[in-house]
Amino acid sequence: MYQISELAESVGLSRATLLYYEKLGLLKGKRQANGYRVYSDADRQRLRLMQQLQAGGLSLKECQACLDGKLDRDMLGQRLAVLEAEIAKKTRSRDLLAALLGQSSLKDWHEKVERVAPDLHRAWLMTQGFSSKEAARVAWLSKDMNEHDDYMARFMEVFSELDWWGPATEAASRKALAMVPFAPERILEIGCGPGMATTTLAEATAAQILATDTEEGALDRLRNEVNTRDLGDRIEVRNMDMAQLPMPDVPWDVIWAEGSAYIIGAERALRDWRPLLRPGGVLVFSEMVWRTETPPENLRAFWASEFPGMTRVPDLLGHAKRAGYRVLGHFDMGREAMDTYYRPLEARVAEMGSRLDGSRVLDDLRAELAAYHACDGLVSFEMFVLQKP
Repeated sequence: MYQISELAESVGLSRATLLYYEKLGLLKGKRQANGYRVYSDADRQRLRLMQQLQAGGLSLKECQACLDGKLDRDMLGQRLAVLEAEIAKKTRSRDLLAALLGQSSLKDWHEKVERVAPDLHRAWLMTQGFSSKEAARVAWLSKDMNEHDDYMARFMEVFSELDWWGPATEAASRKALAMVPFAPERILEIGCGPGMATTTLAEATAAQILATDTEEGALDRLRNEVNTRDLGDRIEVRNMDMAQLPMPDVPWDVIWAEGSAYIIGAERALRDWRPLLRPGGVLVFSEMVWRTETPPENLRAFWASEFPGMTRVPDLLGHAKRAGYRVLGHFDMGREAMDTYYRPLEARVAEMGSRLDGSRVLDDLRAELAAYHACDGLVSFEMFVLQKP
């Protein structure tokens, strides 16, 4: 027989806990003539069994039901479902903390935050020490702040030899330029890359052009091209962040952004860039769009992670009108624009495959190339020509 203090010590509980159990009817001691409670070994074993049931997440009431009758399998099933949900939640918490500490990839987390809170995501990255430019790159390209530097080094190794950094053609640029209802004198090009459209704009107009990007290697290539063509008096090349463009002393006649608005999102680009235009000024931009209302699930899932803002032409036209633009025209740039970008990229990836084997850059580019081959007729680039009233 055990006195209450002895029983409490033997099962690792406090005297007050055993008195509470007695009050609930979970434990029934025998009171002796001297007033002390005593308990049998059966009581001790009952407590031990109850502790094992509690380890399964059962409440005291549920433990009592199991001890005094048959197991309620429905109740146990419900408790198991709750426990599994709690474990899944805690596992996600554990995985995120490990990723934030650099022990695993943050890619999925960055993708999710970019979808639900893109502006705050980039602001938060800047509080972690990234510049505005690098925060944007983490958000839409490397998607892992812990591996960003290595990812970007490998990424730029692939793209350093490519002339086209996005789907485009000279013919499409000239067609869009023909929709501008005046001869522009000043053009701001946003996301110029190595100069895909810059020299075409210089050849087709007499405008002064400010070509901007944040990739210094691409800008150096464009500077060399400008010098080779003796266009230094008309083209200025400058490292500028499209998310932090200053108000110009003189508003721009035309803002040109082929394949770059997605970096900050088309809706934000339409909103933020409009004040930089003069009244009657024109914004020209291209954007990847769905050509179907029911894309295959595998393609939808891929582009949702790589390009979460991708939508259809009517949606983008709606964004443009709500942002205060008049639509002068738009057109499908066609398969040729996709091929101009992806075929040289595919050859470059094949050339560098052995050197990049095992890197996420290689995996990401191969996945994008597979999507390119699978999405003919389902996805393409649309050129938009919009006017500020």
